[in-house]
Amino acid sequence: MNYKQRFKDMPIDSSWFNEEDRKRFIKDVSDLAFGEDAIERGYDLDEVIARIQEFSDNALKYEEGEE
Repeated sequence: MNYKQRFKDMPIDSSWFNEEDRKRFIKDVSDLAFGEDAIERGYDLDEVIARIQEFSDNALKYEEGEE
């Protein structure tokens, strides 16, 4: 993957360029969304993103006192 540093004082962390680190990130995020072994249980990338977005939206509502 190619990433370009956009801000002079904010370098890109080297782990984004490491395939093993990216795989671990994907697994960890998937597990946060759907529990342990989410990938192995058949959840796809779009489902994981939607679930994380839902968590984020609900957290924002809670912080703003809407729920």
